[in-house]
Amino acid sequence: MNVARAHALPHFFLRRSLILATVLATTFASLRGADAFDQWTWRGLEAKESFKGNNYQGAAFAKDQVVIVGSGFKILARKESDPAWRIYDAGTQRPVYGVATAHDTFFAVGARGTILSSKTAETWTARNSPVAVALAAITYTDSVFVAVGDGGTILTSRVGSQWLLQPSRVLESLHGATYRDETFIVVGANGTILASKDGSYWLPQTAGTKRSLYSVTVSPTGKKIFVAVGEEGTILTSPDGKAWTAQNSGTTKTLYGIDYGQGTFVAVGAAGTILTSPDGVTWKSRTSGVTHFLKAVTFARNTCWVVGLNGAILESGAFGK
Repeated sequence: MNVARAHALPHFFLRRSLILATVLATTFASLRGADAFDQWTWRGLEAKESFKGNNYQGAAFAKDQVVIVGSGFKILARKESDPAWRIYDAGTQRPVYGVATAHDTFFAVGARGTILSSKTAETWTARNSPVAVALAAITYTDSVFVAVGDGGTILTSRVGSQWLLQPSRVLESLHGATYRDETFIVVGANGTILASKDGSYWLPQTAGTKRSLYSVTVSPTGKKIFVAVGEEGTILTSPDGKAWTAQNSGTTKTLYGIDYGQGTFVAVGAAGTILTSPDGVTWKSRTSGVTHFLKAVTFARNTCWVVGLNGAILESGAFGK
């Protein structure tokens, strides 16, 4: 054998091994990042193709279970350790539109001023409400709850049992609320954005759009980014809740819900739309496998849940696999 060729062979195989390792690492990284948000499983009570079932409007996760609310006057709950859905009586004949968790308790809001709470999701208690208008969303901090709804309604409560009506100084319907670092943000119809430090005194912010905004969230740790979504694919971001910038969502479908988890913003909307972003600026369309109107999204311990109209319930692939 040629001596020079013999010496070159180990280098040749080394180069090929390094190239193969690089290709495999890139491929596995790509698959790992794509698995969770590109693999959605239908979890609805009815067949996906039937378009039957309740119109689900909100979802939240706590105590090892996801809780889903909607128009069926029933509340669904499913533990991570048990794939069977449990159906509980909401204790009201009014539709329920939003749900959140605080202090190991679920809080839900809905039509005609409905406010409910439950420790386990099995039995729900109606709370006194000072209004009779629809309440769309609820959020919380360690010391105060904020619920929002039609006609510029904003309610606050210290412990979630007694609620006070606060002056919002707007008449537009309010659809979403979030909080971080002494800043409440509320969004609503006609591009309405309100900000408050304590939930009692609210100031209007300039959205730069007249399109209705339906949901808002914020990254809970690290760099603070508020993200609001709404009509015709509208996405707005802000570092402080005051200065808002329009982002390119890549869709004209209306977006109804947004949440943050696993280092990712997830927005959902009309015609089965699911978008994800690491920073609120660059968005990627995901394949949901459905054409249902998707209304809300929440993160469980190791998966993401999306709910919507006509019985839509979707669960993402598991993270980290």
